[in-house]
Amino acid sequence: MVQSNPDIEQVIEMATNIAQSKNHEYVTLEHLLQGMLAYEQFAEFLTKFGADVENMQKDLDAYLAKQNHLVSEVYDVIPKKTHSLERVFNRAFTQVLFSGRQNLQTIDLFLSIMTEDKSYARFIITKYGLDRNKLVSLWNKTYQEKHSSKRGKNQADEILAEYCDNLNAKVNEGKIDPVIGREYEIDEISQVLAKRNKSNILMVGDPGVGKTAIAEGLAHKIVNQEVPAYLKDFTVFSLDIGSLLAGSKYRGEFEEKVKDVMKALAVKGNCILFIDEAHQMRGAGTGNNSGPDFANMIKPALTKRDVKVIASTTWEEYTQSFEKDRALMRRFYRMTIEEPTPDVAKEILMGLKEYFEEFHGGDISAEAIEAAVDLSVRYQTDKRLPDKAIDLIDTAAAKLKIYTTGFVVRKSHIIDALSKFTKIPIEQLDAEATKNLETLEDDIKEKLYGQDQAVENVLEKIYVSRAGLKAINKPVGTFLFLGPTGTGKTELAKLLAENLGMKLLRYDMSEYQERHSVAKLIGAPPGYVGYDDGNLGGGLLISDVEKNPNSVILFDEVEKAHPDVSNVLLSLMDEGVVSSSNGKKADCRNTIVIMTSNLGAAESERNSIGFASLAKQGEDDQAVKEFFKPEFRNRLDGIVKFNKLAKETVRKIVVKFVQDMNDLLSDKRIFVDLSTSAIDHVIELGYDDKMGARPLARKINELVKVPLSKKILFENLQNCTVNVEYYNNELQFNITENTYLVYPTESTIDENGYIILDKIKSNC
Repeated sequence: MVQSNPDIEQVIEMATNIAQSKNHEYVTLEHLLQGMLAYEQFAEFLTKFGADVENMQKDLDAYLAKQNHLVSEVYDVIPKKTHSLERVFNRAFTQVLFSGRQNLQTIDLFLSIMTEDKSYARFIITKYGLDRNKLVSLWNKTYQEKHSSKRGKNQADEILAEYCDNLNAKVNEGKIDPVIGREYEIDEISQVLAKRNKSNILMVGDPGVGKTAIAEGLAHKIVNQEVPAYLKDFTVFSLDIGSLLAGSKYRGEFEEKVKDVMKALAVKGNCILFIDEAHQMRGAGTGNNSGPDFANMIKPALTKRDVKVIASTTWEEYTQSFEKDRALMRRFYRMTIEEPTPDVAKEILMGLKEYFEEFHGGDISAEAIEAAVDLSVRYQTDKRLPDKAIDLIDTAAAKLKIYTTGFVVRKSHIIDALSKFTKIPIEQLDAEATKNLETLEDDIKEKLYGQDQAVENVLEKIYVSRAGLKAINKPVGTFLFLGPTGTGKTELAKLLAENLGMKLLRYDMSEYQERHSVAKLIGAPPGYVGYDDGNLGGGLLISDVEKNPNSVILFDEVEKAHPDVSNVLLSLMDEGVVSSSNGKKADCRNTIVIMTSNLGAAESERNSIGFASLAKQGEDDQAVKEFFKPEFRNRLDGIVKFNKLAKETVRKIVVKFVQDMNDLLSDKRIFVDLSTSAIDHVIELGYDDKMGARPLARKINELVKVPLSKKILFENLQNCTVNVEYYNNELQFNITENTYLVYPTESTIDENGYIILDKIKSNC
């Protein structure tokens, strides 16, 4: 928002007085220019430029004396502003906004008048040779001298108000909450600020640990006189680097603003400058990598005793920015800001509780605070306390505030907010909500036939996890599915994801047969192309888990991958964390990890010598021991074996395929029914106990779907039942039209209230 200043107010007052003295009904541009020339400070500036101010005033007096049409018939009228005058002010305000400033100055009005081509004021300015660019150059030089003078404390306040936020003032206005649980850090800051030289601090910590809150807390303690005596008169200013950059279009403008701020701080005295996101200092103001940046311009001030600086940044930015500039870093005392413990975080939230209750107009229960901290620690590992817990409380209260008043935030509201943040179902977050788990086993067995033991083995581990009896730092479950192809290993993974509301992340391990292919999962090593790629630089697995922390991770056909790939999974299985090549970590503690394999299946199918009907036993166990290292096998929650499909199971699978086909044909109102003979024929041709159920799908496609599709396309089938039977050594398709009864009317009901079926016509 553009603000006026006393200079402008005096100029406007003088222009209005000039119009009133001549009894003019309007204040025109000429009155405004006359007022500016009568204002001593601006007149001195024009005289310094070389303008003949006295003759300019005489010409304006003569012009205004001839403007009889402006004279009012009423004596002592209050003059109004003209449209041209309003246009000049609007143009000046706009120019101030685009230049990144907040205060309107007399030079802005003067330059705006110079653009009014058809005015006498513009004619006077041109007549006396006032050049726009030279005026601006002289004004900037004069302005800098004025602000750097020792008498400029008022001007220093204006500069600091333009480019900084006064945190002490915000505390007095009640806009800053007190800091809780950071007494040790504030004491350490106070000790560093007491140093004679280089009393500057760089706070380094993860996002959300409360670095900015510590600086604001220092201001809060200064206002409340809770700091050592030498700090009681200090003021904390928060620098806005963006406002320095705004409007700095020409070379030298940014540097002048920085010098203004540093000189203003020195003139004012007893100032602490807080620079949030301090990594912005490097490169700020350089334009096209030319000229000094903000960091280099501030280095001399950091060494002097005039200004004390507190800066904050993250570890990632610290490594990229500050460690590369040792000259800058040696001027700071580095202070590590650790994430508070859950107990301290709960104290912080209890201290902030009243402020959130006052803001939202409701109550926050103690159980909500406990849940916000405990659940965020468990399920939001990519964020830090106390920020993530505060965010949960704030979100839950905001949602309740929309729909009701006088509410109470409880644990259930925190769980609801966390579920939306993490995309984890509420049932998984709340141990009390287990209704869907009661039917989970039946729901899966309805769609996966003949593998009841395997389903039960997997669900037992999931039940233990849902009950809260699983180690916190491990995935929900880690399984190796063994068995012949086509027995339902991949299908079980899909059904788990579907019924648990989790996303399925599937990786075909046949794509990872080369040793270097591990880079696709965890990212390219340093020095290789893609290492710094922000999207997939951490690898496909890291990126997917980061987006979907609640998921089923399926490594299909894991035996086809290079052994080095399976070694990458060790930390995932043991600690629930995967680390990328560039240090990024993905939290897998809320995932179910499934690996499928056909190891030993081929050996098991080779019949023993002399016993044609007997297959070998235990070949899969031996194959697993030979392929996977002991440390890998030891981290598995279970090796789940899938049996060959029995004849009755195969029959159910065929029926399931037919049901799926009927679902696709429901829009055309076509129903397909396979007789027992047809099912037996399909099984006879399509089932191989070595290949599992997949050949059945292909055989159904060949024997049923292809002929049926031709009939649908060429015979325009719809609203009918297709009975498929096997006789005369081939499948026969018998088509009958569907019939249904019309809803009975009065004419079809006899006197006793019975429906007369003969009178109801069937429709086809």
